[in-house]
Amino acid sequence: MTAERFYNKHMSILLKRISFLAVILSLLLSAGCRKEDPSPVYLTGPKSDMSAYEYLYDEDHVYYDLTVKEMVEAMEEGNTFVVLFGYAECEWCVEAVPVLNDIAKEFEFQVAYIDTRKDPSWKKNTDLLDYDLLVKTVGEYLEFDSDGIRHLYTPTLFVIKDGAVVATHEGTVEGHNARNRPMKEEEMEELRTIYRELFSLVTEGETDG
Repeated sequence: MTAERFYNKHMSILLKRISFLAVILSLLLSAGCRKEDPSPVYLTGPKSDMSAYEYLYDEDHVYYDLTVKEMVEAMEEGNTFVVLFGYAECEWCVEAVPVLNDIAKEFEFQVAYIDTRKDPSWKKNTDLLDYDLLVKTVGEYLEFDSDGIRHLYTPTLFVIKDGAVVATHEGTVEGHNARNRPMKEEEMEELRTIYRELFSLVTEGETDG
């Protein structure tokens, strides 16, 4: 083999190796720059004490404590999650909480829970800590009360995707007055359907539920 042929052969091998390394480097850089698809936030904070909810028999429930401030911070970070506002003396909350728990488990999803009576001094929902911040953040989804104040009624579920509210649900189902009677089976099934549709908004691609 002449010196020229030897040189050409080894230069060809070297160029192939350089080309291969360039492709690998390009793939690594593109992977590092690619934005990951956002995934729902699975809560790791303290589990909520739901023992006062008489119809919730599941000790391994899906509810985790959250504050208004933490909710707003999670929204500002672009997170995806659902949050329920309620309290155990609210008749509609008592009806909704176990149904929501069952559907959340179907979707393998957790629910942030903000207890609007966590502090004994909170006699109405507007007494909730950082209520002004709540109104500033999601006030457009709250109804005006008779005094013209944005009022949070319970139970209200906020469905938040990538930091933005994509849906809300207040109460149970139309025509149900929890102060008069518990929900009928057909009403419970209607509420299950509503919750399934809401969870589908934030869990598409995350579960087969």
